[in-house]
Amino acid sequence: MMVAHSLGSMISYDCLWKLSHYGEYRHDYGAEKKVDLLVTLGSPLGDENVKARLKGSSLSGKKRYPLNIDQWCNISAEDDYISHDNRIKNDFKEMLQLGLVKGGMKDIYPIYNLCVRDGQSNPHSAIGYLVHPKFVTVLNQWM
Repeated sequence: MMVAHSLGSMISYDCLWKLSHYGEYRHDYGAEKKVDLLVTLGSPLGDENVKARLKGSSLSGKKRYPLNIDQWCNISAEDDYISHDNRIKNDFKEMLQLGLVKGGMKDIYPIYNLCVRDGQSNPHSAIGYLVHPKFVTVLNQWM
C-alpha cells in the first residue's frame, strides 16, 4: 500500500510513472512489480492544470500512465480546497479502459474532515484524513 496526501500524490504518481517507463528503473522496479493499493488523500490529481504537468502527460496510450498500480482509492473531503475536483476515476478513466488498474479505481467522496487547527477548520489536514473512519476501513480491508 502507498498512501499519499496532497502534493505527495503528485510526487507518488510521477515516481510510479518513472518506475514504469524509465529504462534505468523499468527492469528492476517496473510494471511487473505493482503497488497493491494506491490511496490518495486530498489529492489535486483531478485538476486539469496538474494533470497537464504530470510525467507522461504529453504521451498517449499506455505510455501516458504508470503501469504499476493494481488498485487506486481516492478519498476526498468536502470543502477541501486542494482537491477541488474531488473525483479521480473520471479523470483517469483511460487507465481503466487500457486495463492498467486491474483492481479498479474507487472515489470515496464526500467525507467530512473535522480537523481544527488554531481554532480554524482545516478540511485538507492530513491528520483529519488519516484518522477518518473511511480511511481506516480502507486500511483495514487491505490488511
